[in-house]
Amino acid sequence: MRKTLLVLVIVAAALVAGCGEKDNSNLVIARVDTREITVADFEQVSEAIDQKYLPEASTLEGKKELLDHMINKEVMALKALAMGYEKEKWFIDLWAQYKGPFLIAQLMDVMVAKKVVVTDEEVADYYRQMHFEYTLSQIVVANEDEASEIRERALAGEDFAELAKKYSLGPAADQGGYIGANPIGRMHWWVEESLFGLEAGDITEALKTSNGWALLKVHRKRKVEPAADEQWARNRKKAIKEKKGMEALKSQIEKDIGLQFFTDAVNIAFDALPDDIPYEDIMSYKVNRQNAPRLNLEEQFMDMLICQYADGSYTLRDFEEVYYAMALPERPRRQFGREHIIQTMHKMIFDQVLPVYAEDQAKILEIPEVKKDLDNKREMFLVQKLYDDQIKDEVTITAMDMREYYSENLDNLLKLEMRDFSVVLVSDQAAALDTHKKATEGMNFSMLVRKYSTDESAKENFGRTGLHPRGSMPEYDEVGFMLDGVGSISIPFQTSRGWAVIRVEEIEDERLPTFEEAEGTIKKMLTEQRYEEHLAGKLEKWREDYIIEIDESALAKADLNRTRL
Repeated sequence: MRKTLLVLVIVAAALVAGCGEKDNSNLVIARVDTREITVADFEQVSEAIDQKYLPEASTLEGKKELLDHMINKEVMALKALAMGYEKEKWFIDLWAQYKGPFLIAQLMDVMVAKKVVVTDEEVADYYRQMHFEYTLSQIVVANEDEASEIRERALAGEDFAELAKKYSLGPAADQGGYIGANPIGRMHWWVEESLFGLEAGDITEALKTSNGWALLKVHRKRKVEPAADEQWARNRKKAIKEKKGMEALKSQIEKDIGLQFFTDAVNIAFDALPDDIPYEDIMSYKVNRQNAPRLNLEEQFMDMLICQYADGSYTLRDFEEVYYAMALPERPRRQFGREHIIQTMHKMIFDQVLPVYAEDQAKILEIPEVKKDLDNKREMFLVQKLYDDQIKDEVTITAMDMREYYSENLDNLLKLEMRDFSVVLVSDQAAALDTHKKATEGMNFSMLVRKYSTDESAKENFGRTGLHPRGSMPEYDEVGFMLDGVGSISIPFQTSRGWAVIRVEEIEDERLPTFEEAEGTIKKMLTEQRYEEHLAGKLEKWREDYIIEIDESALAKADLNRTRL
């Protein structure tokens, strides 16, 4: 993305309405026609924007430079609106795709996340639970009745592992459902809560999962030292309460809209499912949309209702359409039972209902910061279209332009010397001296890396840095670029991460690239340069179409606590 456009995008993202804490937060520092830019707006942008786009100084002139970006954003938004883009089909379709998920996210944030309170007692209790690890086996089946029946059989004395082998749909069925040991904090929250208070030999109640219904048997419960601290426990507890809140909100909305499913139609849809496609066949593209097995829905059933709610209903014909529109891994599968069909339709309905609920019932867009955020997103789509039409489509780079740039900028195109090192990093000088001795005696340097380096990530690629110019890895380059040539080994030297010994593996000498090698780079550089020049000219003309007023005395009162330098 071009520099000026990128700055405008960042400015728009930062401009979310909020109540400033300072007395002068609402002081207007600039007007662009009927639009106002306040001290709060300016300070929000100055804190959010990437440092490289900030002015060099926090003087009044520096503040004017940042304010100019903000004014340009308003000018381009007004011009885009004047062009009538928001009435065009491309925007109507794009906005329909964006607005719904935005409203759902805001609904969950406002109605759930911002209402969640985690007490110190809850954190302490969860942290205590994190001191326990559970060794488990599981049985996964399609419905609750089957899970409850199997649980009763297990409690009556039947072997849990044998029941798992016979009935479980889970991946560990062949191993008797054994899924190993996990501490609290590393499992699904609903699994964890089912385990609280259980001891070895106990079996959970039937648990509803995304893939059916599960039973868990505790083989062992032991105390462990948690891998995380109490702050992590607080964050985890907050996330759990948010998920619970979201599920509760969805359940309430489901009641409010009177959503109901019709068992006969669900059964027919389930019976019409083809045999499950092995996931490995999907991942290897052995099976694709064209050759995937089809539903076997008979025409006589197509108009049966599978579900309905206050504002709509869906038939089996609709289910068929939804089924074929889904990606293969997401389609309902027999192994997950009828519940998977209900989940599929449930998700589709909520994707349609939740945005309407958010706007009409929860009145999400009456919250100033949410409304302004949505308006900014809408305007940035329009600004991007304006940029594409008025800038990108009007700039061309010819072969002659690139040839001329090549001949006039040879020094700028020079490819610097590149070197690739192998690095052994150790903890102290004595270990480094020993490593150096072995290397100079002929021991394979890759083996030295694998055997002695304390940098675990480096062991995977034998400590290689890859070809890079001087300065990319300052601590290594200061030594490595002074070595004579390929195969040269440094004496041990100290770095911020320990002691290092390096070996030169490859050298690419400094050279001038051919035009063909540099053509792509030249085109990119010229294109960005021409875009910037063309946009600057357009902005100068567009700004003449609007009344722009700047109050320097108000601007002087705005804080600019970050600068480029």
